Formats: sequence, C-alpha cells, structure tokens
Amino acid sequence: MSPAHRRAGIAVWAGLCLVFGLALVLVAFETAMHFNGSAIDGPFQLYNALRRIQAGFRPGVDFQYFHGLGGPYLHYWLYRLLGGGLRGSELARELISAALYPVVLLVFFRAFVGDWRRTLCLTAAALALSFVLNLSGILFALNGMLGLRSTLPTLLPVVLYLAPTRRIRIVAVGVTLGAALFISTEQGLAAVLAYVIVSAIALMRGGGERKAQLVEQAATVALAVATLLLCLFAVGGYSGMRGALRYNFAIVPTDQYWYFGSPPNRFVPSWKDGIAMSVLIWPIGAALLLGIAAAAMHVRRFWRAAEGAASRRAFGFAMLAVYALLSCTSLLGVFVAVYVQPCWRAIILLGLLELMAVAERSRDVSASTGTQRWLGVPRAVAAVALAVSAWAIVTRTLIPTVFSDALPHVIRDHLFGDARFSVYGIWPETLVEGQRAIDTHRGPHGEPPVLWSTYAGWIEARNGLFHPSFDYIIHALGTDNRRAYVETFKAIKPTLVQTVLPTYTQYEPWIENNDWEFYDALLQSYVVSSTTPWSIFWERRPTPAPQPELVGTMTVPAGMEAVALPPIPASNAGLPTLVEIEVEYDVRNPLHWLPIVGQSPRYIVGINDAVSRLPVALNPFVHQKRFPLLVRAGQHPTLFFRTLSLLPGASWTPRTLRVFRRPVDPRNGPWLTALTTQLSR
Repeated sequence: MSPAHRRAGIAVWAGLCLVFGLALVLVAFETAMHFNGSAIDGPFQLYNALRRIQAGFRPGVDFQYFHGLGGPYLHYWLYRLLGGGLRGSELARELISAALYPVVLLVFFRAFVGDWRRTLCLTAAALALSFVLNLSGILFALNGMLGLRSTLPTLLPVVLYLAPTRRIRIVAVGVTLGAALFISTEQGLAAVLAYVIVSAIALMRGGGERKAQLVEQAATVALAVATLLLCLFAVGGYSGMRGALRYNFAIVPTDQYWYFGSPPNRFVPSWKDGIAMSVLIWPIGAALLLGIAAAAMHVRRFWRAAEGAASRRAFGFAMLAVYALLSCTSLLGVFVAVYVQPCWRAIILLGLLELMAVAERSRDVSASTGTQRWLGVPRAVAAVALAVSAWAIVTRTLIPTVFSDALPHVIRDHLFGDARFSVYGIWPETLVEGQRAIDTHRGPHGEPPVLWSTYAGWIEARNGLFHPSFDYIIHALGTDNRRAYVETFKAIKPTLVQTVLPTYTQYEPWIENNDWEFYDALLQSYVVSSTTPWSIFWERRPTPAPQPELVGTMTVPAGMEAVALPPIPASNAGLPTLVEIEVEYDVRNPLHWLPIVGQSPRYIVGINDAVSRLPVALNPFVHQKRFPLLVRAGQHPTLFFRTLSLLPGASWTPRTLRVFRRPVDPRNGPWLTALTTQLSR
C-alpha cells in the first residue's frame, strides 16, 4: 500500500475508535459530575469503602467489600488525586470503567493481529458491536463495575501468548489469576476454573512434555493463590486476609442463591424453565449458545494445535471461551442479562479475530501486493467494521447526542466555565431533609448523633460518620454476621435509624422479608421522625413498644403443602394489620456438596389472600425464620410450601407455625402506609 493509503486507514479506524471511546468517557464524566445515582447499591458501595480506607479502617476486619477487596484499591489513587468526596469517588468509578473498556480491546487485538491498522479496525468494530448489543453493564460502571471485574480474565490470553518461556508463563499467568481473584471473587474463580479445565485438556492431549506441563499448571495455580494471599495480606494484614477469604470465598457463595436469588429477583426454578427463559430473553440465550459454540470450537483447535506459539494462542483462546461460559454461572443466582455481558465481550473478541483470519486466508487478498483491501484491512473486515459502526451511530442516539450536547457542554461549562459537581433527582431534597434530621438530634455540644442506616451513604459522609456495622444490611451475610448485625444494633442503641422508604424500591419488602429480626427490633424501640424522597428516619422512643401478641400455634402435618392461617384480629387504625409468621422447618438437599449448583434450590413460602404477596425464601442453613405479613380486614391468608430446584431430592418440611400480631404505633404510619402501597403495586 502507498503511504497515503496507509495513513488513510489509520485515520479512519482511529477516528471511529475515538468517536466511540470519547462517547464512553463523556457519558461517564457527565454521569459523575451531574449526580443522580441510586441511594442504594452502586455509587455508595464504592464510596463507603474508599472513605473507610482513607480513614484507616482495616479491610477484611473492620469492613468487607462484596465483590472483592481489590476493587476499591484500584480506584483509591484516582479518588485521592481528584480530591476525595463523592465527586472524586464517582469520577474515579465512572472514568476508570469507561476508559478501561476500549483499552482492553486495543491491547487484546494488538497482541494477536500485529499491526495498528487491523488493531484499530477490529477495536472500532468491537466498540460498535458493544453499543449495538447495549452492553452497558461492562461499558459503564453501573452498580457492580462488571467491566472492570472481568478485565483481567479477558486479558489472560494475551498474557499466555506473549510469555515466551515456561518460567515466564508461570509467573505472568499466576500473578494475573491471583490479581483477578483479588479484584473480583466470582470473575476470578471463573478464570481460575477455566485455566484448570483447559490445562486438564492439555494433559489429556498428551505429548512429550506432560510432566513439565503438569508442573507448570500446578505452579501457576499455586502462584495465583499466593498472589491473592499476598494482596490481601498487604492491605489487611493477617487478620484482614483471613476475614476477607472467609467472607468472599465461603460466606458470600453460600448466601448467593437463597438470599439474592429470591423474589422479586428472577431466578431459574428448573432446567426446563431455564431454557424457556433463555429463549424469552434473547441476549442471554444467544450468549449461551454462542459461548458453547466458541468453547467447543476453540477447545477442538487447541487439541489439534502444534507446539509453540500456535499452541499458546490456541490455549489462550480456549481458556477465554471456557471462561466466558463459566462467567455466566451467576445466572443461576439471579437471571438478568447483565451477567452474560462478559461472555458477549469474549464472543465479540474471538468472533472478530476469526473474521480477520478467514479474510486473510481468502483469495481476495493478495499477499504480495495487498490488493482488494479497504483502508488497510481485508475488504470483508472493513465492510463489517464500517457497517456496524454506522449501525451503532444511527441506531444508538446516545452517540450523536453526546457530540451534539455533552461535548459542547463539557468544553464550554466545565473546561472553560464554572460548572461544578451538582446533584439532581432525589438528592437536593434528600440532603436538606437528611441534614435536618441529623442537626435536630445533635448532642449537647453539637456532636452528631449515632446513626444506623440499612444503606449508609452520603448523609454519613457529609457528617463524618461511619456505620457501626456493615454499610449495607444486605452485605451482612451468613448466619453469624446477621446475628451480630442485630445484636450490635441493640447494644449500641443509636439515636437515629435510617431505612429505605418502601415506595422507593421494590427491594425494601424483600430486605424486610430476609432480615425481619432487625425490623422487629426497630419497631420495638423506634418511631418514625421524618422522611426523605428515598428514606425514613426513626428516632428512639422513651419506652419500648408492646411485644407482639401470639395469635396461634400450628403443628404442620407431614406432607401438607398449604396452611390456612387462623383469623387475624383487625387493626384499629384503618391500615392493614402487621402479622409476624414464625416457621420452624427442616431442609433436605442430598446434593448440597456439588460445586456451583449445590446450593441452588430455593425453599419458598408462597402467600395468598393478603396484602403481602411477595414470596419468602427460607435460609437453608438455619431451622427457624420469622417474616412479616400485612393483612387487611376480611382477608384469610394461606401459606404455600414449595421447593424450586435444579437438583433432584431437594425439599423442605415445615414443622411448626406461630402467628403473632404486632401492634403498630400510629407514629409509624408513614412506614406502614408506604409498605402497603409498594406491596399493592
């Protein structure tokens, strides 16, 4: 090609990469600077951890991080560089995820295609496909920063391919796998398991170096474990290392299914239903089918590959394809399309490399003259890249809107103007009302009150407060942690308590079902004092409320699948009556020891003829649970007992039911009204 043609190719493909990459970064910047984030999950999960690191709290001892302790530390440097605070946290969270995505594509393609024209072309095509497929869960930070957490597993083939000797491979791959585990427990485990599976295939394939291969693979896994332990020790010391290992690798996986994978979250109740759900939600079904096809194809190629660089390349691609499938096992917990997006990224990477390889082998390309190329790449590849880029730009209004509105705004108002970090949505009123609640309950010397929030966040940060236990009640996982959460709450006797307003999210009734012991203690000792657009503030009452009244006790005969509750005395306030159901039960799961699916059965209490219609999931690791039930006058609730399982033989048996009626203080009417409204939707 002439120098002019070469420059034209570079310019076009780099320009398209710039368009998509700049769109990502601008959206991330605007999202951070004009804050309208959720009061629960995403933004404050990271901000709470960054604040605790800055204040000297010990990770793994004083606080845990749900996805893996490495995540906050990857953001900490930029958070501090940008001045800290919610602004620094949000900028770090949004910008790192958005900038990292195109960087991963560039690194991956550059390693395997060898020149910048083809690298930029494939990167532009991959970015366009990511927009077309709406892979927002890995393009942007969103709630769980899934793109960041799946970065190192995605780059593992590059590490394998570029490591020229066995010794270097052991070090490079082992450190990468260990770092992946440090950053993200479930994505790191999927990567390690993929490495082990493909390594086992390598051993079965045979060859003259089987012993050396076994040593390499064992040393790699051992180094991965050592790297994880070293990272955890470096940030948390010996106690922090032990605490993080127990929390992330033992406690979280056991509660992943029954706690998070229960109504209102969608989950797979049976294999047959799982297939039907995959067909109904096509991004999931298509990702699984393409992932299976990619894994089969690349494992087969690796089996037949010759030794040397070709074998390392085939090993890496096979591992990426197997990892892509394994990363989808989170679907067994909660069936949402975002969990297949790392798989989609792997499919895009492998698919575009396959397209390039086929095009390069085609007779349309002359190896000697390079004819029949467009913009420096085979014309089939160029046509696909240009077509999907045009499709993304035309059909995804986000991209043209970014350049017509966001880019001029950023240049005019942020770069050369005086625009600063601002808040929208629920936050202006939340900050005013939340601060008023804090100021009203200050101590005699102006000290802020002890505040206990089921979702700690901005009001704590603005007042220099830290939650006395887990920042989020949903992260107090495991029987011991849930018990300690409630016991600490009772012992501290905080001045103020903040819970989620039930009308703000459907997940508040879910939290109350799963953690009623806390709400039981709350109603016993607190009354509503004020509300914000998303939360309720409770203040401590001078005397405890009356204890719940026992309405009746029922022994459930063996084999009974439903029970009608005894008549419930009506409430005097015109609102539904708050009933507490206590059930003693036994769980049977002979296959609980199986990896991945062993804890997947759900033990469900269904509800009929009551305001409360959200089914309740039972904890398989205990034998007693208490949960709330709202009943209107004239309703006659019935409880149904069901087991939904991917495994044969799983079941649960209720033994005793106790029904209590809890009087509700009239001052707690705002909470009860909001809960009734949410449950009636």
